[in-house]
Amino acid sequence: MSEEAVFIGIDMGTGGVRALAIDQRAQLLAVADAPLPASDGLRRSGLHEQSAESWWSALCSACGRLTETLTRAGVSADRLAGAAVDGTSGTVVPVDAQGRPLHAAIMYNDGRSGPEAEELNAAAGEFCARLGYRFAASFGLAKMLWFARHAPAIVERTRWFLHQADFAAGRLTGCWGVSDYSNALKSGYDLIDEGWPAWLGRFPEVLDRLPRVVAPAEFLGRVCAQAAEATGLPPGLAIFAGASDGTAGFLASGARRPGDFNTTLGTTLVFKGLSRSLCRHPEGLVYCHKLPGGLWLPGAAGNVGCEWIATLFPAEDPARMDAAAAGRLPIDVPAYPLVRRGERFPFLRPAAEGFLPPESLDPLDRYAACLQGVACVERLAYGVLDDVAGTSGGEVFSTGGGSRSDIWLQCRANLTGRPIHRPACPDSAAGSAVLAAAGALGCSVTEAAGRLVRVERTMVPDPVEASRFQTVYGRFCDELQRRGYL
Repeated sequence: MSEEAVFIGIDMGTGGVRALAIDQRAQLLAVADAPLPASDGLRRSGLHEQSAESWWSALCSACGRLTETLTRAGVSADRLAGAAVDGTSGTVVPVDAQGRPLHAAIMYNDGRSGPEAEELNAAAGEFCARLGYRFAASFGLAKMLWFARHAPAIVERTRWFLHQADFAAGRLTGCWGVSDYSNALKSGYDLIDEGWPAWLGRFPEVLDRLPRVVAPAEFLGRVCAQAAEATGLPPGLAIFAGASDGTAGFLASGARRPGDFNTTLGTTLVFKGLSRSLCRHPEGLVYCHKLPGGLWLPGAAGNVGCEWIATLFPAEDPARMDAAAAGRLPIDVPAYPLVRRGERFPFLRPAAEGFLPPESLDPLDRYAACLQGVACVERLAYGVLDDVAGTSGGEVFSTGGGSRSDIWLQCRANLTGRPIHRPACPDSAAGSAVLAAAGALGCSVTEAAGRLVRVERTMVPDPVEASRFQTVYGRFCDELQRRGYL
C-alpha cells in the first residue's frame, strides 16, 4: 500500500455522525457511521432540540469504528495527516468556559426564533442589503437572541454560543471558542470585512459570547489525550477548521466552474453554486458562503429532501422502492413532499404545507410522485439561483444520501434538464476531508478537492423523458401558485 497521507472527514448530521478516511489518490479507505438516538431531545410542533453530548457520543463511536477499520487495513496512525468536522448550519448550543453544554442545542430547523429573526432584520437593514440576505428562524443568530430573550439565566452562565462543528472541534482539541466563517455566516459574521459587524453591539448579551472566527481549513489544534482515548484518533492529530454541512457537501461534489451547482440531498435540500462575485437576492432568500481564496457560493437550504421517505414509508426499503417505482416515472400526480410546516427555499413561506398523493393511490405511485416532487423543487431552486447569479444551464454535482439512488438521479436529470454528476464519495464528510487536506498540505481548497474528489457516475437528461417531465413540472408550479406559495 502507498504510504501517502490520509485525511479524515467527520460529518455531524441530523440523524447521526459519519467519519471517513481518504488518501491523496482519492481512495476511500474506510467509512463508519453512528446514529443519534431517535428519542434524543425535543421534536414537536416546529421545535427541534438535540443533546450536544449525544453528538459527542456518536462522534466517538464513528471515529472508533473508523480507526479500527484503518488499523485492520494496515493503515498506520502516522499516515493520518489531519481531520476536520462539518455540522448543520444554524444549529446553536450555549456552553460554559469549559465547553460544557448549558442547554440542549437548538437545531437549524427549529422555528421558534422567528420573532427574533425579524428583530435582527430591523436592526441590520444596511448589513442585510450589503450581504444580500435576511435573517430567518433557521439562522444561528436568531437562536442566540432567543436564548437572550427567553432564557437569560442560561445566557448569564454562557461563555460561548457554538455551532455544531465548533463543539466537536472543541471536544477534540480542548481549545474552545473558535468557529469558521462558513458556520458563522448565519450568526451574523461579515464575510466581506471578515469580522463581527459593529451593529451587533446592540445585542451585547449575544456579541460578548460569540466565538473567534477563522477560515475553513485553518489549523485549530491537536487531538488531546482525553479525546484520543474516547475516539480512537491518535493523540496529536492535527484538527483543521471545518465548515457547514452544505459547504462541505459542495467541496465533496466535484463542482469547479462558475455557474455549476451542488445539491446536497439529505434530510433537507442544500444548494450551492459557484460564482466569482457576491450574489444578492432581492428578498434575501439566497446567502453567499465564501471559499478561502475568494470564490463565492450563492446558495440556500430548503426543507424538502429525504425526510419524507422515513415519514411516509417507515417500513420500506428505499432501494427496493426506487427500483419498483422506476417504471412509473414520470407520473401525472403533482406532489410537494414537505412533511413539516414551513418552507425556506426556493420560496419563503413559514406556514407552507406540503401536498401529497392521496393515500388511496398505489404505494409505488405515491413513492414515485414524491421522488419527482423533490426534483421539481430542485428545478425551481436552480431557476432562482441562476437569476441571482446571472448564470444559466450549469451542471449539477450531487452529494448527500439521496444522491446514491441512480433512479432518483436520472429522474432529477430529466426533470431539471441538466447533467447530474455523482462523486465517488458523495458525502459532506468527504468535503471535510478536503478541508483537512488543504490545511495539512498547505494548498488551496480547490486544489485539495481536485486531488481527493473524482466523479463516479453521470446522468444526462433523456430528451424524450425530459419533455414528459415538463408537463409534470408545469402542474407542480400551478399547484404552488394556487396555494399562494409562488
